[in-house]
Amino acid sequence: MTIVKMITTKLKGSKAMDFAGKRAVITGAASGIGKALAQELVARGAHIVMADITQEPLEAAAQELGQAAAWLVCDVSDHAAVEALAAFVQEKLGGCDLAFANAGVIMSGRAVRATPAEIDWLLGINVRGTWSTASVFTTLMAAQPEGGHLVLTGSEHSLGMQHAGSGIYTASKHAVLGLADVMRAEAPANIKVSVLCPGVVGTALNDQPRPGRLPERRRDPISAHVMARGMTANEAASRTLAGVAAGEFFIVTHPHSLKAAQARLAELEQAYARQAPWFEGAEKWDINVISADILAGQENKA
Repeated sequence: MTIVKMITTKLKGSKAMDFAGKRAVITGAASGIGKALAQELVARGAHIVMADITQEPLEAAAQELGQAAAWLVCDVSDHAAVEALAAFVQEKLGGCDLAFANAGVIMSGRAVRATPAEIDWLLGINVRGTWSTASVFTTLMAAQPEGGHLVLTGSEHSLGMQHAGSGIYTASKHAVLGLADVMRAEAPANIKVSVLCPGVVGTALNDQPRPGRLPERRRDPISAHVMARGMTANEAASRTLAGVAAGEFFIVTHPHSLKAAQARLAELEQAYARQAPWFEGAEKWDINVISADILAGQENKA
């Protein structure tokens, strides 16, 4: 079965989700979109576990939500810590219906001026941490008869909305989209996958602390002003849950991001028209077609 057929099969018969009584885990939950998701989920009757790397703001955010919210400090770049988080979720909630792999960091500056330590830090959280959360919680949820829903936080950067000074962050969010796209095809039938691609949201993403091993960087003087003019985290969270409830793969929040995606597609179409125009039989190099043909041949021999 090709990836397209696998995805189409999963979309059939999907139902809108009611969040009352659902069990959810959210990484990056001490602030921003993660905190707003926690608030929205509890308001809709869900029981949650909030995870983040710094205890004080995490504990305070959870206490605001009362007994419906538990918390655990977790560094998602540490796979063993994510496994411990899953065990904690299982203990506290008895399972998991929704897993939001939302933890992420950003750094500004020209990509060629970044240091190897900075690259390891950012990709360790944004890519490896997202993979760890996705891997561990997909395994947990797939073992449940009712399955579950995995939501990976990408960005409008995943779709083509770029700006100077965000090269490494953009690379990480392209990776998240790629991971989500393949995981939705690989996941068992009882697992749904979504990728959240928000634009500018009024969060403290640019003000997150950097590990002491990293060189200090001058703060971008306009970043705080830019973030302040973004969509509120609560509105972004509300739109996210609407996308989850509807079973969307792409969960998008900012209308203008579509123009960037369309511009990229137009440029890509022009490049193909010039360099690799379609011809009859061109699908012979399509890896899904090749794989299906090889598998069919092996089945016939059997």
